[in-house]
Amino acid sequence: MSVAHLADTGLPFNRKERYFTGTVFPMLVCADNFAHFGRLTELAGLGRIDVDASPTSANVQFFTEYSLAESLIGDAKTRFPGAPTRKDTPDVLIYVAAPRRALIAIEAKMYDRPTTAELNEQLALQAALVRYITGRLEVEDTRIAHVALLPAALASKIGTLLVPTVTWEHLLETYADVAPPYFLEVLRVALARHEQLASPRPTFGANAEMKLTGAEIYERHRAGSITTPWMGRKGGLNGAELTSDIASGTWRVHLYECSSKPVQNTNWFTVAEFVARVATTLPPR
Repeated sequence: MSVAHLADTGLPFNRKERYFTGTVFPMLVCADNFAHFGRLTELAGLGRIDVDASPTSANVQFFTEYSLAESLIGDAKTRFPGAPTRKDTPDVLIYVAAPRRALIAIEAKMYDRPTTAELNEQLALQAALVRYITGRLEVEDTRIAHVALLPAALASKIGTLLVPTVTWEHLLETYADVAPPYFLEVLRVALARHEQLASPRPTFGANAEMKLTGAEIYERHRAGSITTPWMGRKGGLNGAELTSDIASGTWRVHLYECSSKPVQNTNWFTVAEFVARVATTLPPR
């Protein structure tokens, strides 16, 4: 039986992103005890970087599903003072300690279908964390790679992002001659069935004429130049989502749906109401 046949007759195919980032991805790029790791660094734009993965002399840390905030225990708290507390860590973080330090941060999608604005917002939040980490580890700017790993079908719809894009198809091609055949075939089946297994396209956003960050909305309103006096957020003005945005300060970078006309929906409210809520948390001008 084949991997494809089992997908039809055995357990339903795994659609979880973390399966592809936490299992399939490492099986490809870490094949033969990291012997072909340099192929990944070339894809990420850093040129070839070979690593030593021997248990007693390793110069690489390879983490998936990593949370810096949850990892700051004991001595680590001292080495990473004032670390961000949000959990906006990329799906894969790889640190090379020697001979020259390098960091690769990868945000991967497989069956999720974010909009360009949503993915860029996520990448922007991650970028702040990447800057903090590379600052503490003294990684040169030219040795930092922050990339998005997407299926080609999604990449073509998403278009230009804040960071470079690498496709799963390109990764598959790059490791086709060295990675374990089973996991190569799992990835082939996953990509061949992408349209069938991808999440339904979101229906929200139909009322939005544009999307603006909270900071843009705030400044335009203060300047009297706002042309879209209505905005939306799940749960409305007093909902948990906007309350969290304001409490954490992420309202500044979050993209909100905006409209020039009133929207008859409980998720929508006026920009003036938003600005009034935000103003209570800011120092007087």
